[in-house]
Amino acid sequence: MIANPSKISKFIGMDVTSLMSVPLFIMEPFSMLQKMAEIMEYTELLDAADQSEDPYERLALVAAFLVSPFGAAERTWKPFNPLLGETFELDNVGNNVRFLAEQVTEHPPVSAAHAENEHFTYDIVSAPATKFQGNSLEVYPKGRTRITVKRTQELFSHVPPQAKVHNLVLGKTWVDSYGQFLVTNTATGDRVELDFKPCGWFGSGQYEFDGFVLDAEGNAKGIMSGKWNSFVDWSPCNPDGTPIEGAENRRLWTCVEKPEDDQYGCTHFAWNLNNCQYLTRPPLATDSRRRGDRHALQQREMTQAAAEQGRLNEEVQQQRKEEEESGKQWHAKWFEQAPDMQILPGEEPADVVPLWRWNGKYTVAVRDSMPAGDDDWEGAVCGQGFSTRQQ
Repeated sequence: MIANPSKISKFIGMDVTSLMSVPLFIMEPFSMLQKMAEIMEYTELLDAADQSEDPYERLALVAAFLVSPFGAAERTWKPFNPLLGETFELDNVGNNVRFLAEQVTEHPPVSAAHAENEHFTYDIVSAPATKFQGNSLEVYPKGRTRITVKRTQELFSHVPPQAKVHNLVLGKTWVDSYGQFLVTNTATGDRVELDFKPCGWFGSGQYEFDGFVLDAEGNAKGIMSGKWNSFVDWSPCNPDGTPIEGAENRRLWTCVEKPEDDQYGCTHFAWNLNNCQYLTRPPLATDSRRRGDRHALQQREMTQAAAEQGRLNEEVQQQRKEEEESGKQWHAKWFEQAPDMQILPGEEPADVVPLWRWNGKYTVAVRDSMPAGDDDWEGAVCGQGFSTRQQ
């Protein structure tokens, strides 16, 4: 339940993702770019998918990876909107996975991210929309997610289900995810179709989902089921969807236990995104960790957080004014617009989710050529040295 309901009544009917400034008491100390990075917690599933010889098991593992971020999706706080040009990176997570996200447009807010290691590439353009309804918030996860496993060069696309945050003003706040969850192997036409069950009366069916791995002709090849906040199971099945007698039921994913009594309901992995655990060198000046407002909120210094938020907004407005006066146009540094990109079946059109691609300029060589910092560089990152423009 959110305190001070009178303060949020003016937001009813609005898309709150587009608001640059909302009350700090409904926010969590993370940016949306950090939220995008939380899917990197379970990248071993994509490593396993790349190494699997069974095409349907491979598809099930990719689907399990895409279910895994729902394990952190019960949080009801709003993250900070990234500022234009803001970034967030990881260079030491999982099996040598490197991840970089950048805010590529501000109105409407659109974020792009790329990750890869020796087994896979992961690309997403996120343009979520919301509708605040007074005591609830509809969340429309508009985006374009593509995963390529490198051994077979198969490309997988994804369409997520919808979500809703209940009881924002009255009652205990909780999140439900419901609707169709789709993953398609674009090389073969094989797909995963899962049904995320809406929560019924007295919690009936809460978190539950089930469905099938299907071949291109629609024949069932495997059964998938579980609870999106805790686990994913898979087993081979007959073409009509009935279980194969004696077939092994495998648990592909189990959500790591969350911290007890955490104010925001964050995972251990999420909290480590607010420090330098998954970095080997200082991050870019545009990195979300460096934001003073975010860091002050994490320290529960509300007055300082509000002051920093105001200062950053003024800085952004001044930069925009100077760029307009000089005729200089801002361009994303690590991603580029891709008007020639093919929109895959099931994906949102370009006017809903703009076409952006990773430009490949932030290479290992570029990253490693940047200053390594002194031995205590980690102490000079969080809440320090933030800039909305990367030199």
